[in-house]
Amino acid sequence: RWMALSPARGMGYVFAPEGGIGGILGATEASGGGGRGPGGRLRGRALGRAVAGIYGTAFFSLSMHHMASIVVPLWMVQLGASPLWIGIAIGARSALPLAFSIHGGVLMDRLGTRRVTLAVALAAMALFPIYPFMPWIAAIIALQLLFGLAQGLCWIGAQTFYGNLMRGHAGHAGRLVFFSSGGSFVGPMLIGAVIEFGGNSFGFGLLCLWALMMVLFTLLAPGDKELGLQARKPVWADLVPRAADYKSALALCLLPVVVMVMSFTFIRIGVASVQTSFYVVYLGQIEMGETLIGVLLGTANLVATITPPLIKTLARRVSIISILVGATIATTVFMAVTPLLESFAPLLVAAALYGAGVGLGFPTLLTMLSRTVGPGDQGKSVGLRTSVNRLGSLIVPVVMGAVAEYFSLAMSFAVVAAAALAGTFVTTLWVWRQPALRR
Repeated sequence: RWMALSPARGMGYVFAPEGGIGGILGATEASGGGGRGPGGRLRGRALGRAVAGIYGTAFFSLSMHHMASIVVPLWMVQLGASPLWIGIAIGARSALPLAFSIHGGVLMDRLGTRRVTLAVALAAMALFPIYPFMPWIAAIIALQLLFGLAQGLCWIGAQTFYGNLMRGHAGHAGRLVFFSSGGSFVGPMLIGAVIEFGGNSFGFGLLCLWALMMVLFTLLAPGDKELGLQARKPVWADLVPRAADYKSALALCLLPVVVMVMSFTFIRIGVASVQTSFYVVYLGQIEMGETLIGVLLGTANLVATITPPLIKTLARRVSIISILVGATIATTVFMAVTPLLESFAPLLVAAALYGAGVGLGFPTLLTMLSRTVGPGDQGKSVGLRTSVNRLGSLIVPVVMGAVAEYFSLAMSFAVVAAAALAGTFVTTLWVWRQPALRR
């Protein structure tokens, strides 16, 4: 059944199938999305090119984040930066996405996903060569601000392409995660080896080439005419955020499913922020080589790539809520034990188990959000989820940096884990009190 929610505010339509969360996933698997099915009006080679473009953008967009999470902290350690300043610089890349992700998603809905994604991918490509020539804390923070926004909008673009073409299809969500995690498996290992044998400057050069590949795959992705959507020509006024857009995005939180997705997203990204900040710093402290650091991060993402097919099997035995809660607890625990481990083998096992949690949790969240929100609001909903992501990514590195500087690095891991587990408990308790989510 389709329900109109405040169409005057631009909210569009929200799909609310009978059967709660299980109904969402079941309807998604059966129909492939909001009525038209995956692919929309595209057929044959055009459809194949569009799908290749979407999966390519997923491969190269999210992985930029993980690759930069290796080279930037290691470069700052080499420059003699304190843990607090490293945390501030890592957190800075989330400040602008926190403020403008919703606006960026709305721009994609309004002006066309491919047009906006192409612009930010070109911006990311232009930023990376600047890093080695500006080795000052203030300059690094400024670059991190700009890079965070460009990379974040690239990833929003990949997800919006998926939402517009695949309409929340669970199988395609798993493949999207497969390719995004695949990029995050290959990229960190590759950049770790490049840094170890060529230095940080070559690492930034590799990121520039990575962004170029993002540009090329964006050109393959479907345009609005191919998707049956209408986009108007951009004007300068479009660059100015509108309060009404933010209100309509926040109004999506009237839906219990969206509230649940945002809560688990915040917890998940808070733990993931540990992996992309002080996890790398800790590995550097115990003198783990850059190549091995890349292997550890790559292994986590490799396991996250191959575990999504297990979701359907597990859902026959336990509830979707149980899968989300178990996955969240797993990612938290296996990241928290890191300071207790000092050799490569146990760190590899912990990384793999952490990746399994990511692979089970993220596709479920992505499918539920895409399926719940109507076709005209895909970019807006992804922007909202990315804002929640970036809030966690902004807070956690700064808090960890402060705790590490005044107490210890191990204590900072424990503080984040305790907060994540407490948040999981509260969210689970709230979900079980919502009849619509328990069905």
